[in-house]
Amino acid sequence: MIPTKKNANPFRMLCRLYTSATSSKSDSYTTNKTPSPLKAMLMTKVVVGRGYKMTQDDTTRMGPPLGYHSVLREPDEAGSLGYDEVVVYDNDAIRPTYLIVY
Repeated sequence: MIPTKKNANPFRMLCRLYTSATSSKSDSYTTNKTPSPLKAMLMTKVVVGRGYKMTQDDTTRMGPPLGYHSVLREPDEAGSLGYDEVVVYDNDAIRPTYLIVY
């Protein structure tokens, strides 16, 4: 996929699968296509493999560095990331385990 919006963040647009252990972060990405008082979220198991740790946002990153399987975006006090995220680039690295409706 190629970013089509001007100034689009290619890291976020080219990622295959974004996950977070922080439920409020995941909730911010839920949307309903039809009016409903309910939302749904998948709880998943993720195979991280060798993860590349980042604490600063990098809008130029298109994937993990050579020799890594995923990107671990971890916030710290000096970093620019507000929430934890794991980004994997292979559909086989993630499996849904539960459907949560709330």
